[in-house]
Amino acid sequence: MAKLSIELLQSEQKAYAELKQSIIHSGGKIAPFGKYMNDKFHLNDPVLEKEKEQSMAFLILLKDHVKEFK
Repeated sequence: MAKLSIELLQSEQKAYAELKQSIIHSGGKIAPFGKYMNDKFHLNDPVLEKEKEQSMAFLILLKDHVKEFK
């Protein structure tokens, strides 16, 4: 399973927000943040895949997929 840095996660969250705004503005739909991250980074996380709320997906990513720096 991939381990992401906190900086990458924050960058992806910002990029997703911009992409979401652009797609919604044009009348389209976008996958939830959890599914987007699961697919993009091949995380193979069924809980993340199903999560609809962006804040909960972010917490799942922090808990299970962000590497710790010591």
